Amino acid sequence: MTPTIPATRITRPAPAANPFATRFTRPGMIAPLDRAGRPIDVPALLDRAIALGPLVTIEGPHGSGKSTLHIALVRHAATQGRPTACLRSTSASDVWRMAAALGAIPRGALVGLDGGERLPPGAFVLIHAMARLRGLVVVATVHRPMRLPVLARCHTSPTLLAAIIDRLPSHGGRIDRADIDEALARHSGDVREALFDLYDRFEQRRR
Repeated sequence: MTPTIPATRITRPAPAANPFATRFTRPGMIAPLDRAGRPIDVPALLDRAIALGPLVTIEGPHGSGKSTLHIALVRHAATQGRPTACLRSTSASDVWRMAAALGAIPRGALVGLDGGERLPPGAFVLIHAMARLRGLVVVATVHRPMRLPVLARCHTSPTLLAAIIDRLPSHGGRIDRADIDEALARHSGDVREALFDLYDRFEQRRR
């Protein structure tokens, strides 16, 4: 009787996770960095926001790190025992929804307002009044000057994008500096879109 030889199971290593996936790159996953790729002093910036309040802005174009910075400020305030809240505007019609939300937030809270550029300029008069009345500090992200105290201005650069990539899981050498420069230039300095671009490049090269 011929002995049966067990079949050999062929195992292949699981493909590496794409380091540019949103679970690694979405706002809040990486500490905020300046355009030179250096960590931003979030505690000092929070102290400045409180001193400048009740309504301050973080200015910058799309994909420049505004959301990342405002999330870091809210999280740090929470570690200091301060009440916090995050609001997001999606359209100009959100004015009264924002006002109602501010009225329900505990006094003394730090409030992150993302998407402030979607609100009409006059909305900030109402938000400022509500914040002062409630003793809040509101940090709003905007794309353009709003005649309000500016807490920070966000800018991007290839150096910043490279520093972000250094903090992601390894890409195994599939992405080089030329890719970084080209992706950022193609998307006019928008780091978020550049990371989506690099996601596609990584997928193509690991196949």
